[in-house]
Amino acid sequence: MQNLPTAAVQKAFLRAAQPIAIIGAVGGFISDIIQPLGDFALWIAVLSLVVAIGSFIWIVQLRRRAGEEVWDTVAAGIFVVAVGSFVVFSIWTIVFSAGPERGYLATNVPAVGDLQAQLLGLQKDVTEIKETTTTTATRVAESSDLQKAQATAQAQGFADIQKQFAQLQAGQGTLITNPQTPQEWYSNARLYQLKGDTANAIKAYEGYFQFNLDYVDPYLEYSDLLKASEGIVRAREKMDAYYNANKNSATLDLAAARLLDDANARIARYVAITQRAPQFGPAFYELGAEYTRALGASKTADLLTKQGDAYTKLFQLEKDTQGYTRFFIDKSLAEKNLAEAQKIFDSLVQARNVTGTATIYVYQYNDGMQFIVALAEAGIKKILFDIDNPKPTRETGMNAAGFPNPTIGKIPLPVGKHTLYVQYIDANDVPSQIFEKEFDVRQVYATWNQQPLDFSTNLYPGTFAIGVTGATFEQFFKYKWSIDSDALDNEMLGAAMGGIEVKGLKAGDHVLYLQAIAQDGSKTYEVEKIPFTVK
Repeated sequence: MQNLPTAAVQKAFLRAAQPIAIIGAVGGFISDIIQPLGDFALWIAVLSLVVAIGSFIWIVQLRRRAGEEVWDTVAAGIFVVAVGSFVVFSIWTIVFSAGPERGYLATNVPAVGDLQAQLLGLQKDVTEIKETTTTTATRVAESSDLQKAQATAQAQGFADIQKQFAQLQAGQGTLITNPQTPQEWYSNARLYQLKGDTANAIKAYEGYFQFNLDYVDPYLEYSDLLKASEGIVRAREKMDAYYNANKNSATLDLAAARLLDDANARIARYVAITQRAPQFGPAFYELGAEYTRALGASKTADLLTKQGDAYTKLFQLEKDTQGYTRFFIDKSLAEKNLAEAQKIFDSLVQARNVTGTATIYVYQYNDGMQFIVALAEAGIKKILFDIDNPKPTRETGMNAAGFPNPTIGKIPLPVGKHTLYVQYIDANDVPSQIFEKEFDVRQVYATWNQQPLDFSTNLYPGTFAIGVTGATFEQFFKYKWSIDSDALDNEMLGAAMGGIEVKGLKAGDHVLYLQAIAQDGSKTYEVEKIPFTVK
């Protein structure tokens, strides 16, 4: 670019002078008006410089091909305008940086100031906006620090807080004047507790809570302090506020649920927590504890089963993933709770295996079937039964002592196989499972009644209550019978309901072969094979 044609260059700059002046004036006015939004003059100057460099490279390429005529091209025009714009807006940048924050025009001309406010929505002073921006930036920085602290605490497995708690337990902890980390806040809270300074302990716990960690025991300690110092209503308000601010937290849900007045409401809440957070051991612990308290009032099979299920799940979670202790800072407290739960669980194993069972005894008579239901549970409100209907609805009624009657019948039934269905309503109005007992209604029947061992022979005697279904008490029959063979080599004359005495039976399973013949010989009934057991 040596020996530039002076006349051509001057001509190019003269052509560009007018557009440069217009751009500079209009651009300066606009930049002055929108100055509160940023230094646009500087950005235009930088853009102009980039365009100037690009167009200059274009000119060099044209010069190599077109000789001395490049200054009459579009590239030359763009270059000159870009250089001029760069110079003008560089000057505007210096002028605006030294001027008022809202710009010269808006500051000195009220009409222009109003226009600026309407266009940009600058209803507040720029100084106030900057103050707000500074405050926001500070809050963002604080939030960032808080998030970093949370992430660090979780990533390190909270080893520091465990170490600091161990120091507290050893009596080596000291109050920290300006706590910044969750470890420091928690340490202060426990130290204030030890000193009996409840107010500061509460404040320290609240400082710890800002880190949103899911350890259970700080919230339990905090709610206990609030209950003791400010009452349960205030404690409930504060814990509900924490939970409402973080509905995803099972820890906060649990802590709030513990403050509910009604035991059934607490149980329902704990059950809901276990369903949405099945790996959260503390909910199963609290649920088991609620069932244990309920068992103190009524030891029902339903409560025993539910308590056993809750504790079994708790123990399994702890075994598999430390699903209880890992939610506690105070590991010794968590282990103590688990040990007490295990002790309670073990103490009720026998009750759990027995309570809620049913033994049903069946007796056949010539005029109907009778059943006696033996239930291993106290406080039962009613017994329901039905025959051949798996949904029992018939009540047995109440006996003279005011308890549900355990005896059902006599009920006449057709000969054949049948099933008795029994259900009871426990002390808490909870229906039991439905128990079933299959039985046969025989045309000729016998019921075995074992007697004590004869030590002289080391064999067992016993009796059979025998009869014919549907026969009247005035009718008599010839009964033919034998044991463990179909010989029917024994016979006797008896009424529609009589008895047979036998001796010399060994322990084990046996079969009675029994036939009845009407006394007048008018009817012979088929031989019944009736199994029985000598124990």
